[in-house]
Amino acid sequence: MVVSGPPASGKTTIAVPLAGALRLPLVAKDLVKEALMDSLGAEDVDQSRRLGQATFAVILALARSHLETGAGVVLEANFALGRSEPELRPLVAAAGRAVVVHCCAPREVLAERYRARAGHRHPGHHDRLRLESGLPWLGPPATEPPDLGVPCLRVDTAARWDLETIAAWVRRQL
Repeated sequence: MVVSGPPASGKTTIAVPLAGALRLPLVAKDLVKEALMDSLGAEDVDQSRRLGQATFAVILALARSHLETGAGVVLEANFALGRSEPELRPLVAAAGRAVVVHCCAPREVLAERYRARAGHRHPGHHDRLRLESGLPWLGPPATEPPDLGVPCLRVDTAARWDLETIAAWVRRQL
């Protein structure tokens, strides 16, 4: 299963307890990227972006490995419409059945959350510098789920959401 959404949409906030509720391993982009930044450094935004690209390769390989062993996986990252389908479609095919839980929130909520977290996230993300250059991902296609031809549940994380309701929906689909 895929947990997608733009930055600051609540993907990790949902993915961590959802993986636990479903008893599935979690493969999360920021967890891997921050380990790479700790090991290799990320002196500037360009280096952070390169590590981000490497991170996608790593998390996709980890997800593929889980699926090849017959285990399911919760794969969490800022997957988006028109960008993520080529790398995700083979995983969906390998899984046999899959779903997308797509996290969303109004533009102003996403921007405020991003500003608020800039001071306490790993410094290798360079969130403050990215804020200065604008937040191009506040609208489509970055805010839309990847088109994978599987059931998709949109969760507005600015409103109250219920973990058990989301987990029950996932179980019904799979």
